[in-house]
Amino acid sequence: MPTKKILLVANTAWNLWNYRQALIRTLQTNGYEVVLAAPDDRFSPLLETTFVPLRHLSRRSFSVFQNLRALLELYRLFRLERPAAVLLYTIKPNILGNIAARLAGTPAISIVEGLGYSGTSAERWRRLAAPLYRLALQSARRVVFLNRDDAQEFFLKKIVSAVQSRIIPGPGVDTNHFRTPSTVHRLPSTVSFLFCGRLLSEKGIREFVAAARELRQTGAIAGFCVVGSPDSGNPSSIEPDEISVWQQEGIVSFNGAADDVRPHLAEVHVLVLPSYYREGVPRSVLEAMAMEKIIVTTDTPGCRDTVDEGENGFLLPPRRADLLAQIMLRILDLSPDKRTNMGRYSREKVIREFSDAVVLPQFLALIRDVLAETEALRMPQSPSEP
Repeated sequence: MPTKKILLVANTAWNLWNYRQALIRTLQTNGYEVVLAAPDDRFSPLLETTFVPLRHLSRRSFSVFQNLRALLELYRLFRLERPAAVLLYTIKPNILGNIAARLAGTPAISIVEGLGYSGTSAERWRRLAAPLYRLALQSARRVVFLNRDDAQEFFLKKIVSAVQSRIIPGPGVDTNHFRTPSTVHRLPSTVSFLFCGRLLSEKGIREFVAAARELRQTGAIAGFCVVGSPDSGNPSSIEPDEISVWQQEGIVSFNGAADDVRPHLAEVHVLVLPSYYREGVPRSVLEAMAMEKIIVTTDTPGCRDTVDEGENGFLLPPRRADLLAQIMLRILDLSPDKRTNMGRYSREKVIREFSDAVVLPQFLALIRDVLAETEALRMPQSPSEP
């Protein structure tokens, strides 16, 4: 039998490099040919399989003409490559890619990894993106959600059907790659807190800085650091001037973006993500859990799934820097043994619920189901008995 081709589409090559490598290897190991498509960036040469640069797919453009060109580009790609199935990641590939797949007769699987913006942006999503999702996803063979809250919202808004929907818990994380360093390495005695992610207001970076400032004012001894950079293509990105003010205060150390966050995680005790972004399941939290870190995040969809309250971390309402500061003080008051045990619980939880070993077989089974259904639909029907 000929090798079946699976095509993955995302809005950046970075997305494919950073989040999809384990799935790509799993598909290849199981005999599939994998083709990747995304706008070109500096991560494109790092992708160790066939890569097709997309010229017209832009996550920053709201131009109708630009998006029509992207739709046509995806349609032509699907017709040229003729994949057995296409996996669509991020908002524009999910919307434009599903329409293109329908026109090209290509089976499509959409992966909805969170709903994105909140607040006024969430209202914009409801008015604009929801109808577009409804139009695009009606022909998707499967729509995968990372948490039950997102799946329920799409179902209640009649964007997807129960037959289409699947929940696969999180993007997966390689718990061998992300693991606690050897016993030779010891954490500093001063407890330190890390924010790791894009510097977006909705990721809670302002709340993190405000909480750190409050703890400094109380005289608490702790470290506060940030790994991440602004995202110029996002309307909620923090401006460089504001970051400069924070740096001048000297409360928080800023390290910029990192291709490998493990050295930064290895030096801290706690990962803090005060997000109200409507995450799917935040990958930064899963990586920190795998490296035995205490987790502090918000009681919001996706984020809440990563924490068993008091066992491996703490949840708080969004936009509450005052409560975040209180939780940080609470962690400072814990005994070293208690902090160690909470970190170990994090790793046990991520291995049990979110690891690649749990997630990837579910994606593989889903793809096989879709391909089997496609084959069945193409089989000639036997004439019915008189």
